[in-house]
Amino acid sequence: MKKCIFTLLTIAVCTMANAQDYKKAPSIGVHFILNDFKTATQIRTNGLIDVLNSKQYSNTKRMAPGMAISYIDGVSERLDYAVTLSGSFVDYPVPENVSNGNPNLLLEAVATANLKLVSDKYWFAPFLTAGVGASKYKGYFGALLPIGVGIQVKLIPGTFILLNSQYRIPVTTNNTAYHFYHSFGIAFNFKKAPTEPAAAITN
Repeated sequence: MKKCIFTLLTIAVCTMANAQDYKKAPSIGVHFILNDFKTATQIRTNGLIDVLNSKQYSNTKRMAPGMAISYIDGVSERLDYAVTLSGSFVDYPVPENVSNGNPNLLLEAVATANLKLVSDKYWFAPFLTAGVGASKYKGYFGALLPIGVGIQVKLIPGTFILLNSQYRIPVTTNNTAYHFYHSFGIAFNFKKAPTEPAAAITN
């Protein structure tokens, strides 16, 4: 009798475990962003050691604030994809074009894959991110490659705080520039993720 009860309990636990799915459901995120062109330029001109010694890389006064909105969805438990549109007013250092000193709207749209070290089951999930993107500044259009790292913190099931830092590499170097992109935001599920149907227990 005890063996039967133990077997039934084991089957029930395994069934519940198989039914649980930690793949991220479709989510919307809202983010505060900072675009940093000066640090990227300083690194390429004087080297990383000079930037570290100057201690200006964390000076937010050198950065251009903005906002972004993103759509995030799970491909698997540890892989999400995100599509993000961001905007900030900057005096964008477009190569080969003289700046007039007045800030204008920089729009950037990127699609990234976010590889998490653990699934959404855990409250803390570091991730790596990489993708492709496009930018628009006045009459200039460009292409770029974002690469970076991030942290996802689960507040409650389906709601996350997201921190992300990217180095954005220009593909069209004549009208786009190297820069860092930092974001802090919150994302929440607007649709439940589909779950695996529980396996039927047959006699």
